[in-house]
Amino acid sequence: MKFRPAAWVVVFFALVAGAWFSLRPPEMPGGQEVADVTSGSEARAAAVPTASKLGTSAVLSIDPRRTARGPVVPVRAGLWTEYLKSKSYKAIYDRLKDSAEGETGEGRYVLYDIMRKCATITERTSRAPIVRSTEQRRDQFLTSLPDNDPQRDKRIAAFDNVATNRCAGLEGLTVTQSALNNLLAQAAAAGDPKAQALSLEQSLWAARRNDGVWRSDVAPNDQQVAQLRTAIMSRDPEAMLIAGRVLSTSWHDFSLRIGDDQVVEQRSFMQAWNLLACDYGYPCGDDNQRVLSACAYQGHCNAQSLPDYIYYYGASPYDSQLLSQYRETLRTAIETNNWSMLNVVRGPVPAQARATNNPPGPGR
Repeated sequence: MKFRPAAWVVVFFALVAGAWFSLRPPEMPGGQEVADVTSGSEARAAAVPTASKLGTSAVLSIDPRRTARGPVVPVRAGLWTEYLKSKSYKAIYDRLKDSAEGETGEGRYVLYDIMRKCATITERTSRAPIVRSTEQRRDQFLTSLPDNDPQRDKRIAAFDNVATNRCAGLEGLTVTQSALNNLLAQAAAAGDPKAQALSLEQSLWAARRNDGVWRSDVAPNDQQVAQLRTAIMSRDPEAMLIAGRVLSTSWHDFSLRIGDDQVVEQRSFMQAWNLLACDYGYPCGDDNQRVLSACAYQGHCNAQSLPDYIYYYGASPYDSQLLSQYRETLRTAIETNNWSMLNVVRGPVPAQARATNNPPGPGR
């Protein structure tokens, strides 16, 4: 009888251990096993691209480190990429103004974007942004940064890159809103896909705002959807981003489905367009402005590229699965010019399709 209490203790701990082993979450494999499991899940996803629900084990088997990697894509050469990577717009502006290069569609689009960012816009039809000097912004940033932040030096360096005054030397530029709009229209008429996609996006938002009165019954029509696909098929990464932003926005009685029944979730869909742009040569390395901004303002400084940032910081395992699927579906559509897997559905927007953070309208 004197051993009965000890026996009950042993039985109790045996029951607890049994419950733990039966209910614990599945362990993540490591090393080569991770690659094997991920390869298997990718193959199954490719074989069944329209699966609408994921089991817990499928979601937990995703390895963002592997998904974020891919073939190294050379940055697309050209004027727009040169402009994106420039820390001073004046030399580019001086080169393009009144030159043959500036008369091309892309030249006009770059001039439009420089004027939009650097010029004083008169007769503005939208609200003017709040302007603070670089010194004011830097002082405010340093004040908000704890002295003991382990990422402090990295964050300051990233901020200095992002906050560089790229408009230095162009302070005297002025342009009317109508002249700025005309410059964009000329770029679109000259065949630049970025300008064409942005013009379409602006027209949709102008219809939605309707002279300050918000309209909720606006959506891209079939012709505009076809125009967006044409811009995407140009394989111009910036045009892809703009078209993807339009297609990832909540519109009246407008949603997208992969196949017949899988409703596209807007937030992951927009992330997929960012990854797709990287696949087609957008500058997505460690000097990407979104990567640098995340380091400066959020302390997310361990990403070496935009895909790294999205998979490590910007997506849950479930979102990673979705945006990888969307990315492959979109790439296949572009490479085969077959959009039958991505269908526009008119009617009430399903709740799961609505973005948590709806992509903003163009501030251009």
